[in-house]
Amino acid sequence: MDDFELLKRKIMRARGFNCNCYKESSLKRRIRIRMNANNIHSYSEYIKFLTGNEEEYDKLIDTLTVNVTEFFRDPETYDKINVIVLPELTSRKRKEGRKIIRIWCAGCASGEEPYSIAILLREYLGDKIDDFIIFIRATDIDEKSLELARKGEYKSDVLKNMKKYFIRKYFERINDSYRIKDSIRNMVRFEKHDIISGKAQRYFDLILCRNVLIYLSRDTQRDIFEMFHRALNNKGYLIIGKTETMHEQMANKFELIDLSERIYRKIS
Repeated sequence: MDDFELLKRKIMRARGFNCNCYKESSLKRRIRIRMNANNIHSYSEYIKFLTGNEEEYDKLIDTLTVNVTEFFRDPETYDKINVIVLPELTSRKRKEGRKIIRIWCAGCASGEEPYSIAILLREYLGDKIDDFIIFIRATDIDEKSLELARKGEYKSDVLKNMKKYFIRKYFERINDSYRIKDSIRNMVRFEKHDIISGKAQRYFDLILCRNVLIYLSRDTQRDIFEMFHRALNNKGYLIIGKTETMHEQMANKFELIDLSERIYRKIS
């Protein structure tokens, strides 16, 4: 067994992080970031460095799970949610006499995506928002990211895609940062959850899992698509990253709604 395989086993034993679910090229690239940070040049040396080093384990897991994020990342996706998903979803809910809208943001990082969705809903529904009970579940494997999300304070660079009107309406200035207002914060519940091994909840109307699947092996992607299919209500929506693709074995279970923005709807 080579040193890279030994390192993967060591990480899995110490932290329960399943390295085998990730693409090897992505895994090696992210491990190399920590090795370079510590001026380490071999996997065997890094194995020794990790032994008993809980601080480095924390930094390694943070690096392995990092996801670049910002408010309204890929604005075109949010535009399509606003003109395709929300009109159909809210109309259907009204016709069915159902008030609950359940949304899951999987791999939410530090909270920008679920808060963006909450803002979008408030803007779309306006004074009709109280017609619905809105539940936004936001999950991530990284507890430090979730702590930042719950705090809801952000530097201006992650707000670059946001309309100035939204910033004035939904944030308050705190020194050199912006804090999300309670009207948005209270719409979102953050939880630690691993989409690879964690237990899935059910009855969601919309699931967003963007720019997460790209790091995972194709077999693991298939398992996650199956889990999302079970988690969605009939005709529920799934949105993945713009560079990600539906697994071929799941294509008959999702209808493609918008190719460019990777919007799908459960059909069976």
